[in-house]
Amino acid sequence: MKKCTLNHFTESLAPWLDDKYIRSVMLHDDGHVTFSFVDNVSDTYEISDCDVSEIKKICQDLADRGIPVHGLA
Repeated sequence: MKKCTLNHFTESLAPWLDDKYIRSVMLHDDGHVTFSFVDNVSDTYEISDCDVSEIKKICQDLADRGIPVHGLA
């Protein structure tokens, strides 16, 4: 698991969004976020400086871009 700040997390998403590298996203109950990529790699992130509602907003933005996001409900 990778631990990062919200700012670092959102910055690290930018290149992945440009080439449609993200296959799906899972938002866990504890606020951790797991990305599954098209090359069958996955990474889990713990975002250390925000609450789950802020993480849900980012995940909703990803869903609005057409990326399947599980655990938003």
